[in-house]
Amino acid sequence: MEKVEVPPIHNHPLLPFTRFSYKACKGCGYVGYIYGGYHCNELGCESVFHKECADPLPEINHYSHPDHPLKLLINVEPLASCSQCPSSFENGYLCSICDFKLDFRCATRLPLEFILEESTVHEHPIQLSDGTRDGFVQLCKTCKWGVFDAVHYKCNKCDLRFHVECTKLFPQASHVLHPQHPLKLLRCEEAPDYADNKCLLCGNKFDGRIHHCDVCNFTICGGCMENPPPLSVVSPTTHEHQLYLLSKPLGFTCNACGTQADQSPYFCLQCNFMIHWECIDLPRVININRHDHRISYTRRLGHGQNTCGVCRKKVDGFYGGYSCSKCSNYVVHSRCATDEDVWDMIELEGTPEEPEEDAPFEVIDDNTIKHFSHDHNLVINKDGRILHESTLCKACVFQICSDAFYSCENCDFILHQKCANLPRKKRHVCDNLPFTLVTNDTSDETSCDLCWQSFTGFRYECLTRMVTLDVRCGSIREPLVHQSHQHPLYFSKRSSKSCTECGKNMDLDIGSFSCDECDYSLDFKCALLPQKVKWHRYDDHPLYLSCGESSVDGEYWCEACETKVNS
Repeated sequence: MEKVEVPPIHNHPLLPFTRFSYKACKGCGYVGYIYGGYHCNELGCESVFHKECADPLPEINHYSHPDHPLKLLINVEPLASCSQCPSSFENGYLCSICDFKLDFRCATRLPLEFILEESTVHEHPIQLSDGTRDGFVQLCKTCKWGVFDAVHYKCNKCDLRFHVECTKLFPQASHVLHPQHPLKLLRCEEAPDYADNKCLLCGNKFDGRIHHCDVCNFTICGGCMENPPPLSVVSPTTHEHQLYLLSKPLGFTCNACGTQADQSPYFCLQCNFMIHWECIDLPRVININRHDHRISYTRRLGHGQNTCGVCRKKVDGFYGGYSCSKCSNYVVHSRCATDEDVWDMIELEGTPEEPEEDAPFEVIDDNTIKHFSHDHNLVINKDGRILHESTLCKACVFQICSDAFYSCENCDFILHQKCANLPRKKRHVCDNLPFTLVTNDTSDETSCDLCWQSFTGFRYECLTRMVTLDVRCGSIREPLVHQSHQHPLYFSKRSSKSCTECGKNMDLDIGSFSCDECDYSLDFKCALLPQKVKWHRYDDHPLYLSCGESSVDGEYWCEACETKVNS
């Protein structure tokens, strides 16, 4: 995949793409569908640009500041404030003499007439404001949203305000995708009930102004009115023929992802091929956080009784999806694989496979290793001995209870055998970016972002996201087989609101492990409680984890805190 340098707007190479991406342009800040722009393919960046925003002029002369030229200002930290609107921006233009700043939207706005003698929005002449913000916010007469911009139009007779953009709106206007009737300008709350409260083109729910034809029940959002999708698309990676937009909602099954939809599709007349906007030009090769290998897109998965590796629902082989070349039965729905919580947003087509990651230790002999975290060799012990309760594994900071372990003969360094095998890099279900194993050379405590427990051991870090996991939470995998439940458990951010075992409310932003077959969920803390502990103060024998039943008779009291134990 050829990288295109587009200086100086971004500090990474940018790639052209023919995908519909519903994001904010990193240049102008516009939020909506961007088609045919540029995107960054660096891990953790995810920036998207319009074509015109990706290659701005290094210097401009602007009518709003005629005395001096404005120079391009990029990657501003902290964000700068536009002198004409309330926006804060990362990329824009600056007059270094006057500290006058413009974001891309204001910088590309055409010169404005000082007085509009006639307009479509008001019966009186309206005058351009003097560039100073009022002490209070008034609503725009046209769209009924607040006027925050310093530059706006006002009627001095009526004391009314108008956004500059709203003065260009017409009560009725034609649209390239609905030429037979004009569309009426309405506020979203004025949309008729039969309009289904969503745009017939992009499918997004109404927010702000809409444009409606009451003859045909054709209703679109302001974004699709100003920036209509292309009437046709050529995408060889998607389909061998040109695709055309059907500008009316249609119930169909997308050939690329196999899911049903009720929106305006792109279609091929020759092949009866239909596709969602967002499924055009799906990435060919990607990594996801549910699988150890790369997965590749194919237009037709083929026959087989397969279930999706993410949602675990049936995959219809007659439609497109992702599969693993190394694991013959591993397939994923297109939508599931490209979900932003699952995919790291990096396209790997044409990128060589990464070399095998560094092993966590070097094998010295059958019983001895040299672990990356320690200066001395470590020797294996598998005789099942139970060490003193104060002897803790340096990685997970849990007791050594008859588990196999590695120990140092020169000092008190000790690791569970399973902790010695922890990979130095790994992917995790809680985030779409990879994590790196980091040791703790001090006794400083750190808090795990999944179980909220403080710890002093090794940790998995994702510096891009600023996420830290203890090694127990960092090592958990799907499916989780737990002694408390008869079915396998899977990670979800849409499970029940409380943990079945401890009863505490769960943060849905963090997620939990839940059962597909019944209403059972475990938070990370309960899911990773050790099966056995040694606590000499209260008992000379090991204590085993008991998962209580709600039907248990009688009451139990904790020997340590002397309060009732929740059964």
